Amino acid sequence: MVTMLIDEKRYKIDLSKNVLQNCLENNVNIPYFCWHPSLGSVGSCRQCAISHKFVDINGIVKTRIVMSCMLNPEKDMKIYVNDNESYKFRKSILELLMLHHPHDCPICPEGGSCHLQDVTMMSGHHTRKYRYSKRTYKNQYLGKFISHEMNRCISCYRCVRFYKDYADGKDFDVYGLSNSLYFGRVEDGNLESEHSGNLIEICPTGVFTDKLHNKNYSRKIDMNHTPSVCNFCSVGCNIIISERLGIFRKVENRYHGNINGHFICDLGRFGNHFINDKKIPLYPILLKKNKKFKLNKKEAINEAKKILSKSKKILGIGSYRSSIENNFSLLNFVGKKNFSNGMIKTESKCNNIITNFLKKNCSNVPTLKEVENYDSIIIIGQDITITAPRMSLSVRQSVKNIVNKKKINFKKICSSLNISYKNKIFSKNNSSIFVLSNDSTKLEDISKINYYSDYVGQTKFLFFLEKTISKKKFKKCNFFISIKEKILYIAKILELCEKPLIILSFHDNDLNLTKSCINLISSVKKINSNLGSIFLTSGPNSISTSIMSKISLDDILKTAYRERNISIILIENDLYRLISKNIIEKILKKNNKIIVLDYINTNSMKKFTLSLPINSFLERTGTIVNYEGRAQKYFKLFDKKYYNKLSIRMDAWKWISKIYYKIKKKKSRCNNLNNIINLCIKDIPDFEGIQNTSPRYNFKISGQKIPRYTNRASGRTILRNSKEDFKKDIIYDSDTMFSTSMEGYKNFNNKISHIPFVWNPGINSPQAWNNIPKKNFFSGKKIFRTTKKISIKPNKIFFYENFNKNEFVVTRYNSLFENEEISQLHNVLDKKNDLIPGFISFKYKNFSKFKKNSILLFRFNSKNFKIMLYFSKFLKYGYISLPIGLYKIPLFLNGCKIKKFKII
Repeated sequence: MVTMLIDEKRYKIDLSKNVLQNCLENNVNIPYFCWHPSLGSVGSCRQCAISHKFVDINGIVKTRIVMSCMLNPEKDMKIYVNDNESYKFRKSILELLMLHHPHDCPICPEGGSCHLQDVTMMSGHHTRKYRYSKRTYKNQYLGKFISHEMNRCISCYRCVRFYKDYADGKDFDVYGLSNSLYFGRVEDGNLESEHSGNLIEICPTGVFTDKLHNKNYSRKIDMNHTPSVCNFCSVGCNIIISERLGIFRKVENRYHGNINGHFICDLGRFGNHFINDKKIPLYPILLKKNKKFKLNKKEAINEAKKILSKSKKILGIGSYRSSIENNFSLLNFVGKKNFSNGMIKTESKCNNIITNFLKKNCSNVPTLKEVENYDSIIIIGQDITITAPRMSLSVRQSVKNIVNKKKINFKKICSSLNISYKNKIFSKNNSSIFVLSNDSTKLEDISKINYYSDYVGQTKFLFFLEKTISKKKFKKCNFFISIKEKILYIAKILELCEKPLIILSFHDNDLNLTKSCINLISSVKKINSNLGSIFLTSGPNSISTSIMSKISLDDILKTAYRERNISIILIENDLYRLISKNIIEKILKKNNKIIVLDYINTNSMKKFTLSLPINSFLERTGTIVNYEGRAQKYFKLFDKKYYNKLSIRMDAWKWISKIYYKIKKKKSRCNNLNNIINLCIKDIPDFEGIQNTSPRYNFKISGQKIPRYTNRASGRTILRNSKEDFKKDIIYDSDTMFSTSMEGYKNFNNKISHIPFVWNPGINSPQAWNNIPKKNFFSGKKIFRTTKKISIKPNKIFFYENFNKNEFVVTRYNSLFENEEISQLHNVLDKKNDLIPGFISFKYKNFSKFKKNSILLFRFNSKNFKIMLYFSKFLKYGYISLPIGLYKIPLFLNGCKIKKFKII
């Protein structure tokens, strides 16, 4: 750190950042449009002009106007931001940019959080002088999530630089020339990138806006904001969620230096609107003699007491989509021997192996930011652009960072070089990305080698690769000869590269593939200590549930299947989605009762004895552990009961605590969040330190809590001016350090990373992130530590063939919003079609009975399925790829064989 003079005042600066970024982080506001910390500098908007005082070759002191985004800082450099010359220059440039901009701020969804508004006020451009007809464009349809208003564009090129250069999108570009540019697609249609939603925050104007938010629109200043963590995959991106009057409104990216940075995927941004569904459960329901009865809170607790008191044994089934607090409260209630992690047998075994591997600290587990610096990556299993989209974006940046490996002298070039320059240097020939999958992936454009096979073939590939690297003898076979060149090439790369990385996406939970992957990691680690490994689990909290219990769902249900008069408490899980309907019916016939706690109307909620509605992850405070073992806390957005009298929703741990009190007539040990965490650490030492993932509920700055509303929020009383709510007080949140109002410590941005909204004086837009020093934004607590010691014994691998000629083996294909249970509830998606899409090998085209749009009929576990067949170029012969978990296709169908079927 050195010092620099800005308007004759001395500031500390970072030489690795350009002058603009240093000024912003020191709260010296300079207008800008085209610069972005992740996209680099191009100096095209000419808005960040400053005066630079320097000494020329002849020793004469001169002053020149330069673009601060293109200027590297130096020790004792003198610049002027607010001098008359640069101020006039910026004002005139802005006036030119605004010539054709429409006067639609009052109706623009970006109003109140628009960077163009901020810059216009900052530059002093208050009056329009242009009196002629303005240039107009026709807007495009860009899908169900993003609105397009091209007339607001100021041609900063940010959208193209992100979508095309950073995210490698192929269906969005800039067209035209001079002052007639068009940013969009060749024709109307859905944007194909899984990160297209970032255009909303990247754009400094209102060209791209959130279409779902526009339907329930509220200005930023009027919404209640809360920091949270995305619960859709195991990455754990940080987000800001917003609501108004009990209606969920939108999601924004929350900067985290080690995880998501400035960008999140579309699933995390648009997948949370299920909470506004009117069919969401609000009150307890008792199922008695095939009739449903609505209960109040007291009646529901009494019914739960009756059911549990008469039971010989109480079993608990947790869930990887629930928080540590909810799962542990159930574990504490039923006991460790009677608690299951809620995963089917194969998934539980895979997660147990991975958890043990992480516990023994056998490999580095990189963050998303660190993934960008690895020079060779092997991706195994499923397409990570679907199972963990934000991870795929980091993998793409690792390929672009190939320029660093070419030893280009970046000391002479600005460190914030434009990302498009790196793309010009990069070519597929320089890539060291290797993909093993059962079908085509969206990473084919950057991967050097793609190997397509079923999980048996992938397991064999890893087996021979491991033997080659460890230089162990093995029997050569025809299979090895067919892949010998690929094996030798990858083995050489892993041996010579500086930082290799192995990523396993095991959402299909093949045990042999998981074991062979760990064997490969152990062998590579011995020759390259810089090896990193990542295991992308099925759910957001799979790691912590595996730590709590090794007992699978199958094992716990065996007890219920063998014995009579047993009660089961099920948290955030759907048995009808996981196991056969026949097994469930046999369990229920033995007078066994099931109590379900969930926030969505699953089949389990509809068909089991007692259902208790709980708060979703948007409405509760809890802790989850991501793939790297980082525990993070998310915070509740609002209380449904405050806005809806009919709602009897509570957190799952609160229901369990009240039922415990009713049965035992004494307080449960898990009667508040703080107690639950302390008990969890005491009973399960692996969770040591998770109480430090965020400040505690009693945290205050200068005696004040952190406000959830901006300091411009107004009309709080009028907003609730209804007959029921008029005299209600503000809700007191006893579980978090946030106040549910605008009262609180206003200048908290530099004090804490858990900020509910990004806001700086004069900067109301998401660009305010650039004014905050990023050193504080590394929240969470890692529960595993790395070591260089190897303590893992090689796993035994068993090879087997999956199919015969006259049968199909079911495997799973995924799509972004249909990959897991919650995102399927999105009300924008259309899933009413009776025909289920399915993919089979391209080789079946040679058979006359398999024609285009053929329909496959089969029956499995007394259920009929109707599949519309499509052909896949790379899927292996003998397999059928189905959207398992969607269209009422249960997970247990994965890996099963279809022996009797009919083609029509």
